[in-house]
Parts: sequence; structure tokens; C-alpha cells
Amino acid sequence: MDDMKFNFFTRIINIFKTLVKEFLDLIYKRKCIECGCSINEHVLCKSCLKTVQNLSFFPQQIINGYRVYSVFYYGGAIKTLIHQLKFKHNKICAFYAAEFLYSYIKQIKDEDFNNALIIPVITHKKNFRQRGYDNVLETAKELSKLTGFRVDSNSLKKIKYTEPQYKLNAKQRIKNLEDSFLLDKNFNHTGLVIILDDVVTTGSTLNVITNLFKEKEINNLICLTLSKTKT
Repeated sequence: MDDMKFNFFTRIINIFKTLVKEFLDLIYKRKCIECGCSINEHVLCKSCLKTVQNLSFFPQQIINGYRVYSVFYYGGAIKTLIHQLKFKHNKICAFYAAEFLYSYIKQIKDEDFNNALIIPVITHKKNFRQRGYDNVLETAKELSKLTGFRVDSNSLKKIKYTEPQYKLNAKQRIKNLEDSFLLDKNFNHTGLVIILDDVVTTGSTLNVITNLFKEKEINNLICLTLSKTKT
């Protein structure tokens, strides 16, 4: 009887989630976020989707000995999607960012995703207060729904506010990020650890973060980003 009640309420919750998603679709997906044309689904029209530059299903970088996978080059429609989510409060973009990530990781053959754990690169609490949410965490939650992977948003913390990295040169970026992240001293996970972020540029942020895991001898780890810059 208890199982029947649980299944019933689970179905009700799923129906409610679907209705909410459809309602958000009506609000946010009337126009393509890139070109502004009318669309019935997604946040990008088919024409804009064709312009995105997909990357291979192999690591594009190695940072501290860890493989870094990126789905797209940063630019055009993907840049718009990230900015809409990060700065324009268009949180439905997290759902589609997660769909892109999910489609991508299903094609990766060289990793064992059993018991994988998603650790999003959390923003500083000052940015969280300004935006009211964390864009990478929102994407991680949506990716978790698609994959079944657990999200750990507590073990890795950003403890120092930093200037936006795009404003700085390579040396300034390294200095800017010094002592900016903290990894829980009790962190331990037996499966694959996935460090999730929206974009990788020089790799300075991932370098600082992966150093923390390397110090704890966490070897079963990859970095996954929605995009990477060309330079």
C-alpha cells in the first residue's frame, strides 16, 4: 500500500513538473534567444542550432593530468545561451544546456560513468545574492535528472570573491584565483567525479580546482564544460 501511495504521488509530481515546464516554454520559448524568430520548442531555432560548432567526443585538454571535455566552441548561439542563463535569469536555458551535455556524454566511450558524481563549479555567494541562483548548479541539477548522477554542491566551495576572468591576462588570472576554492577535507568518492562548468578559457579555474583533488589523490576525475574558447 505504501509503495502504491509513493508511486501515485511520484506520478503526480512528474505531471506537475511537466505542466510547469510547458508553462515556462510558453513564457521563454516564443522566440529564439539568438535570432529572435518564432519557435515552438527549445530556446534556439533549427537554423541557429546548425551554426554551433560541436567538438569531438575526446578530451580537448589535459589539466593537471585530468581530461577536459567540452561540447561546443564558445560563441554565437552557445554564448547567447550561457549569457541568458547566467545574466538574464532565463533559467529554462539550464534544461537545454543539460540536454546538450547529456547527449554529449552518451557518446564518450573512454569513461566509466557508473556511480558518477557531478560537482558544479559553484559561484561566490556575492554573485549568488546578485543573481538569486547559481547558473552552473542549475545546469547540474538538470543534468542529474537526465543521467541519475548525484550532484554534490557542498564539497567544493568558492570562498574568495574574484574579478571576472575575461578582464584579466594569464598572470592576473592565476593571481586572481589564488586560495579562491576550498575542498572539504573529508571528501571521498569511489566512482567518477565530474567537475562541471559552463565555459573554459585558459583553464586557470579548472587548474586551481583540480589541484585540490590531486592533493587528495582523487584520480578518477574528469572536467566537463558546455563550451571552450578557441584561444
